Amino acid sequence: MDDATTSTTLPGSKSTPSRMWFVDNLRVLLTALVVLHHTAATYSGLPVWYYTEKSTSEAVELGLTVFLLFNQAWFMGAFFLLSGYFTPGSYDRKGPRAFVRERLFRLGIPLVVFYFVLNPIIHIGVDHGDSPLEFYLNTIGTGPLWFVLAILVFDGSYAAFRHATRNRQPRPRNPQPPTSLAVIGFVLGLALVTYAVRTVLPVDLFVPVIGFPTSSYLPQYVSFFVLGAVAYRRGWPSAITARTGRAGLGLAIGATLLFLPLALADGTEWLGHGTLSSLFYALWDSAFAVGTVLALLALFRRRFTAQGPLLRYLSTHAFTVYVIHAFVVTAAGHALSVLDLPTLAKFAIAAAVVLPACFLLAGPVRRLPGVRRVL
Repeated sequence: MDDATTSTTLPGSKSTPSRMWFVDNLRVLLTALVVLHHTAATYSGLPVWYYTEKSTSEAVELGLTVFLLFNQAWFMGAFFLLSGYFTPGSYDRKGPRAFVRERLFRLGIPLVVFYFVLNPIIHIGVDHGDSPLEFYLNTIGTGPLWFVLAILVFDGSYAAFRHATRNRQPRPRNPQPPTSLAVIGFVLGLALVTYAVRTVLPVDLFVPVIGFPTSSYLPQYVSFFVLGAVAYRRGWPSAITARTGRAGLGLAIGATLLFLPLALADGTEWLGHGTLSSLFYALWDSAFAVGTVLALLALFRRRFTAQGPLLRYLSTHAFTVYVIHAFVVTAAGHALSVLDLPTLAKFAIAAAVVLPACFLLAGPVRRLPGVRRVL
């Protein structure tokens, strides 16, 4: 993928003088969390991954589920925020036609290959039909590359918006961090829209047509992408201070202590359908997402502003890891299934093996003929 001055946060890139190293380092963390998220899903007992196992311990199952819920509340939103941030600059540099063409090439090709070829391969060994054709038709899909599909749609929408406004660019402003009032207003607005959406698209709903696994988070994804584009014009990343980060951390912790117990007090009512628990859950995950992202942006901007050889390798291969990790996680699950071990031990082994394996395999994959141009 492009360097940190371009339209998407999925890396695999060449360094430039203007590169924002702290963003590269942050998305390495986000990519690692994607891998660990799906590894945890394998052993959580929830039917949300290609291969899953029933947990041998209710406590471990609960712990993994809590990890998934906290992770889901913010980490994909962070990807969309960073993607939105780099979209305006890429569009300005390349122009509308080159921008759209490059997005279709760099994101569309991996998406199409995964949808029609790789996703069915991952399902081999699982009964999805009586005939090969039926199996194939039942297993084509985006898998974890739903995110790539969403970015294509968002980038296309941005290009259409710029075309409709005759490619006018806002006047540059002096970088200033968002005010506390603006942050609170954004959180409340996001929570209310999320609550409304979840009355018809509850948290546990899966949309089979496009393989979109988290439709209930669409308000977060869309608003974070738009917020990222606004942040680019207003220079927010360069204005985020340690004080902003501490306020974000306080917001995330405060929302967790206040709203999450209220949301979970009434069984599964927090999933949606217009319940009061659902409103509390929307308030929690909206505040938690915004607070966590602010805290991490401030932390990485202050502490992780450079790269050595290891971090440079990890950031260069992060998009490839995103594309191939489903194979590695699923293969590890099948391989470990022959071992009679407690769930916690299997998860620990899988996490320790899968995460480095994904990054190690990404290098040879990118050296395949023609692959580097895309990944």
